[in-house]
Amino acid sequence: MKQFFDPAQRLDKLPVFLMEQILKRYRQLAHKALSSENAGINVDQWVVLKQVSENNGCSQVEIAQSTVKDAPTTTRIIDQLVNKVLIAKQLDPSDRRKYMVFVTDKGKQLIARLLPVVQSYRKLPLKGFTNEEEEQLMTFLSRMMKNLE
Repeated sequence: MKQFFDPAQRLDKLPVFLMEQILKRYRQLAHKALSSENAGINVDQWVVLKQVSENNGCSQVEIAQSTVKDAPTTTRIIDQLVNKVLIAKQLDPSDRRKYMVFVTDKGKQLIARLLPVVQSYRKLPLKGFTNEEEEQLMTFLSRMMKNLE
């Protein structure tokens, strides 16, 4: 059997594989930081909670789209946050098939408490980057995201 080996296709040479490694390490760091704060929520719950706080009254569908999660996962996370009284759901008066989601006072307090911790671990991957380099990185990542749409 003929083996094919292209050095340019080594995993450690592929930008997407490096991005996967970065994301995995970042999520581990985020999990550790949230756990050390006894936040009572995981990284995915934090992302949804923060997204709801930034878009109070949005629908579950909008949350799923903006957090790049499928509908069942989003529903499960929202239900977990509702059970923790961090967010609340209300039927949309204009479309009773949809729920609007709002952050509660308890959710706002948790966000305020955790935001400095989250901001701290979010800075780590960009340590040593200039503002211009951060802007370039965002430009490149945005282009990559558009390529996948």
